[in-house]
Amino acid sequence: MARNRFTRKLNQLRDDVTDMGAITLQSVEDALAALETSNTALAERVIANDNRIDTLDRKIESQCIKLLALEQPMAKDLRVIATSFKMITDLERIGDWTVDISEEVVTMGKPIHIPVSASKFNELVADVKAMVADSIEAYAQGDVQQARSFEARDDRIDYLYKDIVNNMVNALAQGKCSTETVSDVTSLLYIIRYLERIADHAVNIGNRVCYMEEGERAFLK
Repeated sequence: MARNRFTRKLNQLRDDVTDMGAITLQSVEDALAALETSNTALAERVIANDNRIDTLDRKIESQCIKLLALEQPMAKDLRVIATSFKMITDLERIGDWTVDISEEVVTMGKPIHIPVSASKFNELVADVKAMVADSIEAYAQGDVQQARSFEARDDRIDYLYKDIVNNMVNALAQGKCSTETVSDVTSLLYIIRYLERIADHAVNIGNRVCYMEEGERAFLK
């Protein structure tokens, strides 16, 4: 009976973390949609929604502490709780980065002009969104194979990030940007940094999934 009760609590924990992941993913998608369409109202909703993510973070943290203190879990059960406890920090930070992106959208208040590397910027956006979605699914499914793919995928994101930054900085240095686009480039430099950091947290989640399932991290980050 006690084991059944503990199993239900553990399953509830995993469901709650997955729900938090879904809400965080929605914030990522909404922030990037707001950026693409210059939808300041949507950006403001992302900012307001961050309180919901923070509330879930505190709730799940409390669940983890209670399970550790009262149930004294061992082996895989202990790893599930430890992984969940650490993963919500990554989700909360991803939520914070989406707020930062949304605040840039609100500050600009107009369609953003991408003077260089537009196709690579769009590729970066798509890759980051996909990696966040896949990291949450990997946790929900215990999918180590999916989790192990993140290191190579993050290398690609890092390459895109550095390439876009270099191109934009060079464009500014060479006077290729009009007065109207200089502020857009500055905002974009911030935004792509936020995207790169979001991807790093997705990598962290992948590492945590490998630890949860196999007892060791797949790679260092």
